[in-house]
Amino acid sequence: MKRRVIKQYEFIRKIGTGGSGVVYLANDTLLQRPVVLKLLKRGNLTIEQMRATQLREARLASAIDHPNVCAIYDVGEAPAESGDSEEAYIVMQYIPGKSLDKLIAEGPSSLQLVLSAGIQISDGLSAAHSLGIFHRDLKPANVMLTDGGLIKILDFGLARRLALDQADFDPSGPASKRAMPAPGATYTARGGTIAYMAPEQFVTGQSSVQSDIFALGLILYELATGRHPFHRPDAPDFQSIRAIQFADPPSIREIAPHLPVELESVILRCLEKQPSARFSSAADVRESLKTIMRSMQLDSALMPGGESLTLLPSQGRLALETPEEEKRTTGILSMLAERFRESGTSAASKQSDSIVVLPFINYGPADVAPLYGYALADAIAARLARMPSLVVRPSSSLMTVATQQLDPLSIGKKLLVNFVLAGNFLRSDKGFDLNWQLLDVSTQSVRAGGSINVASFDLVSVQTEICNEVFSTLQGFGDLQGLHENNRAAALSPSLSEDLSEEYLQARATLSSFMTRTGSRDDLDRARELFESVVKQNDNYAPGWSGLGITHLQYTRHGLGGQMHVLEARRAFDKSLQLDPGSVEANLYRVYMLLSRGEKESARHGIENLLQTAGNDWNVRMVAGITLRIDGMYEEALEQFNASLRMNPSNAAMIYNHRARVYQYQNQMELAADEIEKGLTLEPRQPLLRISLGYQQMRTGDLPKAIETLENVIRDEKSLRIVFPTIALCYVQLGEREKAATFIVDETLSAAEADSEMAYRLATYFALEGDESEALHWLRRAIYLGNENYPWFSKNPAWRNMSGHADFERILEDLKKSYRRNQKNWKRLLAQVRD
Repeated sequence: MKRRVIKQYEFIRKIGTGGSGVVYLANDTLLQRPVVLKLLKRGNLTIEQMRATQLREARLASAIDHPNVCAIYDVGEAPAESGDSEEAYIVMQYIPGKSLDKLIAEGPSSLQLVLSAGIQISDGLSAAHSLGIFHRDLKPANVMLTDGGLIKILDFGLARRLALDQADFDPSGPASKRAMPAPGATYTARGGTIAYMAPEQFVTGQSSVQSDIFALGLILYELATGRHPFHRPDAPDFQSIRAIQFADPPSIREIAPHLPVELESVILRCLEKQPSARFSSAADVRESLKTIMRSMQLDSALMPGGESLTLLPSQGRLALETPEEEKRTTGILSMLAERFRESGTSAASKQSDSIVVLPFINYGPADVAPLYGYALADAIAARLARMPSLVVRPSSSLMTVATQQLDPLSIGKKLLVNFVLAGNFLRSDKGFDLNWQLLDVSTQSVRAGGSINVASFDLVSVQTEICNEVFSTLQGFGDLQGLHENNRAAALSPSLSEDLSEEYLQARATLSSFMTRTGSRDDLDRARELFESVVKQNDNYAPGWSGLGITHLQYTRHGLGGQMHVLEARRAFDKSLQLDPGSVEANLYRVYMLLSRGEKESARHGIENLLQTAGNDWNVRMVAGITLRIDGMYEEALEQFNASLRMNPSNAAMIYNHRARVYQYQNQMELAADEIEKGLTLEPRQPLLRISLGYQQMRTGDLPKAIETLENVIRDEKSLRIVFPTIALCYVQLGEREKAATFIVDETLSAAEADSEMAYRLATYFALEGDESEALHWLRRAIYLGNENYPWFSKNPAWRNMSGHADFERILEDLKKSYRRNQKNWKRLLAQVRD
């Protein structure tokens, strides 16, 4: 059946019906992006009245340019499907996520989520009110929480402003005698939804700043308590109206006693019966909620170890808050909402047990074994991570935190873990004396603990003893199964001397710094030197070989080298797996080796096995997401990235970058921009995020800004070749072909030979340049290396000049078949993992 088309919008499926119209998911065939298309109901109005009301107000609402308001792309009129009249339509941004009514149905939300959502909603309302636009139908169903934690208010300005004689009820008569919708009808009046209308709206029929604030108070009340203060689904409408007009809302803290009295005060002020008694503006609501958040230091929960991202103080929208600062604040709030959206009681029961191992504190001289505490934490965390029913937060993310000054239980609370393993050590003439405790965060109590005396620094023997105690303690409470069997292979690893353990940990820290923050060639070279030194001194230390393999792989993935590093990485992983076949890390990165040899099916089965045996390892989830992304399985990729973020919040910046890449492939550029902004809020100098920002600017048409961004990346790290094809794309689109060609050097080609995504971007450069032969060569190379992203390859506008080229069309046809096959295989593999 042929799909209906209005203008360039192709209908895909109906997704809802509301009081103002029928909503469809559609595809913008011109910009190749998903959109929401609403066909507006005309009711008893003529088409001329439609033009004078709904379309005019939709165009007015489209002027609201704010991250917390759903963007309106287009408005217009088109022939009705029957062909005998016209109907108005509005095209809006497609926002994947969950509407707040569905979130509320799951039960009360956490304090952090209530505050974050409230600040974002009030900020979006403030932006609209400053333009003289009222929402008129603000309710939970019209507020979306995206997967990235960003609030988006829908349907601004779509409720019609009617005269009193057009209302569904008599505003001058008593509520009990007003005409009500028929039984079973939706609770929608001409001025809004009955359950979310302010008391004065039943008298005047008019909307205002204060009526939007009343609706905001109702949403906050529902988020906090899981129930509406006045309305019950099974109650007659007149009862709800009388309650809204005359009844006091039930005490919030009687329903949710953990909430602060300050929040209850803000919500109740929003719900005052008299408009003059409410907040005078949405900006005032926002500032009150921000004050609560700052006073409780909830924003610091975003940062592992308790670092704080302080929300910027402001005084309404007239404050000296720059656009950059406003974006930063919005990014912090969306991160907070995302982090705590699953923290309600309904979701908490589904989470696996989680633990963080804090660096052991040195009670002796600071210059004695300075990294021993980190080495021990790192070793214990690596061992615990082998347990399939335990989520382990990486202890390496705490290396820059002065843990001696922090309360372990407060760290556990901020990192959202069930358990914290903490300890200390003292060096003496007889060796090391260690003390450790396993702390239960929820009960604020000690689950287990002990003392250990060892003659020398023996990493393996100490970690084995502590891990066995932790395992038996948790197993005794029925939390874990099959622990000791999983522990045997790792116990075979030889111990390291004190000096070598220090060197190994330094290598890990330097590699981690390169991968998550700096992207510096010097850091990568230093990490390789340290790992090579470790394995040279102890050829049988499997983690050293695994770390060396990862280091070699980074040269390829960041455009710093070619096939030589792939071969070295393969040799190191093979050695690591020979020593420890159960190494999750070595098995995980071996997937990249399989992809680099074109063994895609083996790579996918390797990921399937890892998801089944180490599904609580954040790195496994991230690599699964990357592989799904380059296979064009976007929703599944986002699912894996989201899981990785929950398991390791300290890697948030990189996860935001990966999710931005998915949204860019889907042409959802607004959502991609949100993700990049969040990542740069955490890591302003992170090179891969900055490259994604430059690519984003290129895709949205701001080529000069994109070049400035990418040249700054090169200026900071000249050896980072992965940026070269992207900046060449920018210059060739500006017509500066000679300048573009200066970035296509031997090192660029060598790196692209070994990296699938870099190869595709290089192919795209040649496609724009008009070199068909080179474009097809690098496209084939990208596909051989595992990049089978057919949904993007088939619609990338940069390849339009190749449309109709026989070889290109043949490649796409073959790729389409592979994509369909991959879809079936992935769905089968992921279904097995879920089972």
